[in-house]
Amino acid sequence: MTNDLLIGPSPRVYGVAIRDKKVLLVRASNPHDGGELWWLPGGGVDWGESTETALEREFAEETSLHVDQRLLCSVYDDTRVRDNGEQVHTLRVIYLVTVHPGDIRHEADGSTDLAEWVSLNELGARRLAPYAQYAISLASELMDPTAPHDEARSRTLAQLRAYAGF
Repeated sequence: MTNDLLIGPSPRVYGVAIRDKKVLLVRASNPHDGGELWWLPGGGVDWGESTETALEREFAEETSLHVDQRLLCSVYDDTRVRDNGEQVHTLRVIYLVTVHPGDIRHEADGSTDLAEWVSLNELGARRLAPYAQYAISLASELMDPTAPHDEARSRTLAQLRAYAGF
């Protein structure tokens, strides 16, 4: 194996936006295996760009919605092998977010082609990227008002829960 087959680690940032028990998802415009694939709004962090700025930029590009609040949720670290043999290492910074109400505008000529609010009860009918499954599951646990949380997160979590309809 040569080093030119190793890609990364590549920083990415994503936001889990939940409102009225629906999560905001985007569809991959060109999934490698040809099947429909959904993930969270977000993407690459440009050189010198903060994760917060990248998150806001990616949400605007993929959905036209603007991030209002954000809370760092997790970092998801994964590796995968592409069909061409490249091994890709990705570090995904995941935030819980609220978005300013507005109409969704789908991305044109980008990595996604459709954005949609999807009921949490209907997620089983969608093929989700593994990191998206993980992030939505974690966000749902954090949004559960009966789950224990430390005081530093409590006020922001209460606002996020109210906004998301929990």
